[in-house]
Amino acid sequence: MQTRALVVSLFFVLPGSLLAQDTPFRAGQWGAQFTGGSFSSLGVVKFRSATRALVLDVHVGGVHQEHFIGDSLDVLGSNASINVRVGRRSYRSVADRVVAQHTFGVAAGFDHSVSTSPGFGTFANNGWSAGPFAELGAAYLITPHLAVGATGGVSVTYGRNSGRGSTGVKTHTWFLGGNTLISFSLTLFF
Repeated sequence: MQTRALVVSLFFVLPGSLLAQDTPFRAGQWGAQFTGGSFSSLGVVKFRSATRALVLDVHVGGVHQEHFIGDSLDVLGSNASINVRVGRRSYRSVADRVVAQHTFGVAAGFDHSVSTSPGFGTFANNGWSAGPFAELGAAYLITPHLAVGATGGVSVTYGRNSGRGSTGVKTHTWFLGGNTLISFSLTLFF
């Protein structure tokens, strides 16, 4: 009976100790992360331990355009969006100065667009979206305070939009979709 208990204990304890390799991070440490690619963002990383951190990413986008024919305005359009992602990230050292990472979290966003044209009137649309995401990647520590990395991820999103056309007709739509992403990051650790 004692042998069986020892084998069962080793089955649960040994894999955890093998995976809990030392990382260069420490509890209470902060990081600033700049991401480009499928999801470009500015984020912060707050370490809860040497292998776990909370991540907050924010992406703000917008565009404004005006199209003229001669001296008169033909089309005027604007779009603004904000997306926020919050997640829990785990780190594991895989080689000297290389850490693997995976993140699970939720994302939410808001989008506003409006366009006006003399021939077609004004169109306005507001929408929101939310859903879970997961990422898997690695980072190379150039110095103890600077890392470059690459990440692949997937997300599922549910959203709703409502708008008003030039004739005053209201529209309501919803969507459910999935997305894949590849991003590259530069992280500064403090």
